[in-house]
Amino acid sequence: MKKPLFIATALSLFCVLPSCETPEAIYNSAQSHYTAKNYDTAVPLFKKAAARGNTDAQLMLGKCYDFGYGVRKDPSEAVVWYTKAAQAGNADAQINLASCYYSGAGVPVSMENAVAWYKKAAAQGNAVAYNNLGLHYLNGQGVEQNHAMAAEYFTMSAQMGDADGQYNLGKCYFMGLGVPQNMQQAQFWVRKAAAQGQQNAAMFMQDNNWQ
Repeated sequence: MKKPLFIATALSLFCVLPSCETPEAIYNSAQSHYTAKNYDTAVPLFKKAAARGNTDAQLMLGKCYDFGYGVRKDPSEAVVWYTKAAQAGNADAQINLASCYYSGAGVPVSMENAVAWYKKAAAQGNAVAYNNLGLHYLNGQGVEQNHAMAAEYFTMSAQMGDADGQYNLGKCYFMGLGVPQNMQQAQFWVRKAAAQGQQNAAMFMQDNNWQ
């Protein structure tokens, strides 16, 4: 009767070894160090969790290479990790990868690819992706210009509480782009954005003498 107890105890001790840590546990530890700006400690942990398929770790490792946190800044390597996470369905990574294609950071500029990745994130209900798609449709970048579609995306973003989406929707109502011109709606949405600290919204209110 004692032998099974010994085996269970041995297995229990074995499973607390570092090699048995889950990717999620490793990521959580890395994120704590990252938040504390202990990047030299965070990066190896992000790498460990990322290698085991944790998409949040892949995203954060991309950010570290993107901004040079704990590693030498390397936009191309950032794209590698953003892509891994984005292809696995991580919406934040999809947005960051889209931004890379938009700006040409680590990849050639491609508005079409930027739109494609924003759409994948938007399909997951991401407010930032809605806003950025609105900008692409507003300006005709990677898609045919369509002000009504832009206003629709801004509306979805704004209703989810995104300050940039609120500001852009307010401007659409102010200028009558994609929606009927409506000063009351313009003020409503711009005020919401300004209340969240959106600086362009605050300046817009000041320029139009909106108290």
